[in-house]
Amino acid sequence: MKTIYLDNGATSWPKAPTVATAVASFIRERAVNIGRGSYNRAYETALEIQACRDKLGKFFGASDSRNVTFSLNVTHALNTLIAGLFTAEDHVLVSGMEHNAVMRPLSQFGIPYSIIPCNAEGFLQIEQIPQLVTEHTKAIIMTQASNVTGSIQPVRDVAAIAKTYGLMLLIDAAQLPLSSNLSLIADGIDAIAFTGHKSLLGPQGVGGLIVSDQLANLVKPWAAGGTGSKSDLLQMPDFLPDKFEAGTQNLPGIIGLSAALDYINENKTDIIGHEQKLTEILLSAFLTDDRLRVIGPKDMCNRTSVISVDFPGLDNAKVADMLFLRAGIETRVGLHCAPIAHRSIGTFPSGTVRFSLGYATTEEEIQKTIEACSQVLDDMHSKQFHTIASE
Repeated sequence: MKTIYLDNGATSWPKAPTVATAVASFIRERAVNIGRGSYNRAYETALEIQACRDKLGKFFGASDSRNVTFSLNVTHALNTLIAGLFTAEDHVLVSGMEHNAVMRPLSQFGIPYSIIPCNAEGFLQIEQIPQLVTEHTKAIIMTQASNVTGSIQPVRDVAAIAKTYGLMLLIDAAQLPLSSNLSLIADGIDAIAFTGHKSLLGPQGVGGLIVSDQLANLVKPWAAGGTGSKSDLLQMPDFLPDKFEAGTQNLPGIIGLSAALDYINENKTDIIGHEQKLTEILLSAFLTDDRLRVIGPKDMCNRTSVISVDFPGLDNAKVADMLFLRAGIETRVGLHCAPIAHRSIGTFPSGTVRFSLGYATTEEEIQKTIEACSQVLDDMHSKQFHTIASE
């Protein structure tokens, strides 16, 4: 069966067309380490890694590419911030749409927090922030865009409030939409945690932090080890990026991400237009079917290509299973590692079925998805009716 991949909110697929070749070429021809060997291939590899760092610095509006540090993924990056900045005596604010990449570290490290309420569409109620600030509040940690509802948060407005109260602003940019990029300096953000394998179209296993100079001085690294620099010391170097890059990094992943960034820079306008067009088609179709309920923004204003749907009276998991069995439609069903978000929008504990298209999704695939949803609902409601009638 030919499949229709609509789970780009979990990871983009296919990756940018240039990624596989770049990764394979690196592994085959020059997969040596950096900051260690004193030979040409090591120097050439270091230049390639620096090139990716430069691209990310420009992409996220950093003043210096040294403020870009690599990690395994956005979750590790967020753990670096939370473990390295806060103690049990502190207090932070989080949005009501947070992923477990934020909530679990806060819980594990015993950091007190308050939740900024969100409305039923997943948008932050920023007017509630001032009353949640206490004398112990140090920061606001929030997702830029929800992996459940696709709602894009007003980051600049929150940044202004954070500045008023002297709070740090830490952004989880896992669901970064290309149409609504972030800038560390222009948006007044202290740190951006990013991942390479979603909207940036790179491979899994690479992410990182974009940090301001001031915040970089405050964060204590939670991981320590070799960096190739200051090897005479038993402490981690205190300068960027080495401070947060203990041990060998995922160099093939970084090379792949670098290639993906080139592809995005060359095709960004087309990618954005294509995804928005197809999202609007799918969203419009869902909104006209009263047998399902769209959870999240009902129009294209301030939303990503993530669409969450609830099927009242039916088991969402069974609907998702039938969509796959009958039409090869690959979705994500459940709580999406974001129980706080589902509590905010009233879909806990059943969750939703999430459709998340990407740059490679075709209009034909969207039309087939619309038809398959209608057919599956026809069959499931008919079966449900006959079951009730027979009783």
